[in-house]
Amino acid sequence: MGFSVSVLRKTGFLLVGLLSTHLVLAGGEAGVISLRDQGHFYVGGKNTEPAENGSVQVYNQMYVGYQLPAEKSHKYPLILVHGGGGQASDWFSTPDGRDGWRDYFLAAGFDVYWVDRPGYGRSPTNVRYGELAESANSSIINFLARSEHWPGDSQDPDDPAIVEWLSSSPPGPYAGDSIAATDISELLERIGPAILVTHSAGAASGWLATDLNSDKVAGVIAFEPGASNMTSSIREGLTFEPALAADFVPYKDAEGCEMQSPNSPSRLPNFAAVPVHLVGSELGLIAGLPCAVKVFQQAGVSVNYTYLPDLGFLGNGHFMMAEKNNGELAQIFIDLAASIP
Repeated sequence: MGFSVSVLRKTGFLLVGLLSTHLVLAGGEAGVISLRDQGHFYVGGKNTEPAENGSVQVYNQMYVGYQLPAEKSHKYPLILVHGGGGQASDWFSTPDGRDGWRDYFLAAGFDVYWVDRPGYGRSPTNVRYGELAESANSSIINFLARSEHWPGDSQDPDDPAIVEWLSSSPPGPYAGDSIAATDISELLERIGPAILVTHSAGAASGWLATDLNSDKVAGVIAFEPGASNMTSSIREGLTFEPALAADFVPYKDAEGCEMQSPNSPSRLPNFAAVPVHLVGSELGLIAGLPCAVKVFQQAGVSVNYTYLPDLGFLGNGHFMMAEKNNGELAQIFIDLAASIP
């Protein structure tokens, strides 16, 4: 049975408290959110194998959380897929305590689901995933957080906002994109069709899940996405028709983009009816996205590319959902999702 909950926000409330840093915890920017239901469940839990004394071992399970607004305004739910080294809480709030994109999407009337990819966050790890790192290290966050809108000094390893963001970065190990894709496909079977919203390294899981279960994917919005050249890092997990040769070597066009040969390129049939939106920022990892657009188009995929400076958003970086103008940027994603027929 569903229920209605009014989420009381901390609008205008400032808490400086125990953090004698410069972090200010606030909230309520997305507005008051009323829910008809919320909860969590796991997918992938049917993966078992025999263990000692007749018991079974469960592996490859993935945590899913969800909130459903009281007044649903859009046809498709959103599935939020975090990037590498993060977890679902990346969507919940910013390092300085403002509302995250989850709240903006809910306030806009989307049903919202979020996942912890296997091995991250609330999704249990296990020994088959590899060795656990000693701790989460700030060096990669310093690099990726480069932005004129970071709520702090993105290049200071001890900056409170960097440490706060790093606190949600599990040291691994990760189960792998194909396992995450299988779990996302199971989630799609349960709630789909849905729109996948993927970030950074999470894009690979989204592409593979789309290939597995395209009938349940209404569209993909991938921002600052990794593994977006379908002819390179993840091509072996995708369905090409005709299949790419085992010794496939990318062709480089005049702009240096690695693609298929222009003569009779293979298609991605499982993406034929799935609109793809790529989003890049000025200071993020966007160098390969114009090439990714060409690769998608060559494979018969309907793809659009939104480059934030073209919309007047200058100086944003890789973690745009965490930056000082994240509310304005959320509206871009709301409009993109709402445009998917």
